[in-house]
Amino acid sequence: MPGKLSAVVISYNRAAVIGTCLRALGFADEVIVVDKSSTDATPQIAARYADRVISVPWTPIVEDTRAFASDQCSGDWILSLDDDECLSPEAATVIRTELAAPRADIYFLPKRHYILGVHDEAAYYWPEYHPLLFRRGAIEFTATVHGGMQLRSDRTLHLPPETGVVIHHLSHRNVSEWIEKCNRYTSRADRRRPMHDGNGLAAFAHARIEHWQSRSQNTNPGGYPAAMAVLRAVYDIVDRLKTWEEERGLDGTVAFAQLCHELDAAYAAGPLAAPRIAAVSRAAPPSPMPQEDAAQAALLARMADLRTQCDALHTEAARWEDEASRLSAETSRLDAEASRLATALVDAASRHRHAEHALIADAQTARRRAEVAERDAITASADAATMRARLAAIESSRSWRATSAIRRIGERIKRIAQRSSPRRIESALYEWSE
Repeated sequence: MPGKLSAVVISYNRAAVIGTCLRALGFADEVIVVDKSSTDATPQIAARYADRVISVPWTPIVEDTRAFASDQCSGDWILSLDDDECLSPEAATVIRTELAAPRADIYFLPKRHYILGVHDEAAYYWPEYHPLLFRRGAIEFTATVHGGMQLRSDRTLHLPPETGVVIHHLSHRNVSEWIEKCNRYTSRADRRRPMHDGNGLAAFAHARIEHWQSRSQNTNPGGYPAAMAVLRAVYDIVDRLKTWEEERGLDGTVAFAQLCHELDAAYAAGPLAAPRIAAVSRAAPPSPMPQEDAAQAALLARMADLRTQCDALHTEAARWEDEASRLSAETSRLDAEASRLATALVDAASRHRHAEHALIADAQTARRRAEVAERDAITASADAATMRARLAAIESSRSWRATSAIRRIGERIKRIAQRSSPRRIESALYEWSE
């Protein structure tokens, strides 16, 4: 049996979208709207769809109302939304199925932001997950802007868009609305501020633009994702400038009042002085604690000086980090070159060994062939000696001497045959036979 699900929505002047937001929550067991004193028809429209509409005083942010809104819910599970967030039609089935056998205490849901009326999945904000569905007590709310949720359970689960659960966030209609909200949120003392690591203001601005641009999937410098990266960086830049202003104790209202006092005094004492001017001359209100004011001014001046020194040190540290990165890259390059040379040396040594082994094998083969040739020469020499001895024996024999005349006749006939015709040869043979 799934636990009871309470859906709670915080609203303020959202008559154009509150009906769509609430219609998507019809699957919940309980729907509650906490309205921050809207001046349009938002409460009346909400009453058509919600079980309860609770009116509370207006405040500039929603974070300071979330805890109160969650406390109004009676369900075991809470789905917490703002009035510009509309669930996808598939969400009802997926969420009900999940809560029938929960795998987590906190579910992170993906938001499809529509900024300037456009959603682009190549922009920095997609996909962006928020813990909006949770078991009662698994999340604690505070009033910190953009940091007002403390997770009280490690059992979390992200539901990807492929599940069908998506929150359509109709956030900002135009740049003007973004700037207005940016100014309102960054004016809160209790807010989560971007880390600046002490770097200079210009460096911080460039770094934030590059940060949000790096999260975009489209590098077209004039496209929508680039515009969203710059717009998001504007928030961080404004926040950083307000922090810088606070650190230096700058207060234009007090400064202008002091300047007006000095000018009024000068007008009263100057050549243009007149009774009317003197009458309206203002005296600067004495400070109730001049010593404390002086100490605070000195402290702020010291803080500003320390910030300047810190910025300089961070700039120098960044320079050394860049140099260290360069040296690390050069070291890596030299290591790679040394590795390449070592590999080449090993290959050359291997080739040298193979060549040496081949030369030794060739030398051994040549030596064997020489030995064979030498044996063949010795054998041939012995055969020649034997033949000469046999020839000498033949020439000294009685038969050889007895046939010497016949051999001479044969040689003469051979010579005549080389020079004469067959008839002459027959004639010569006849003469010799006679």
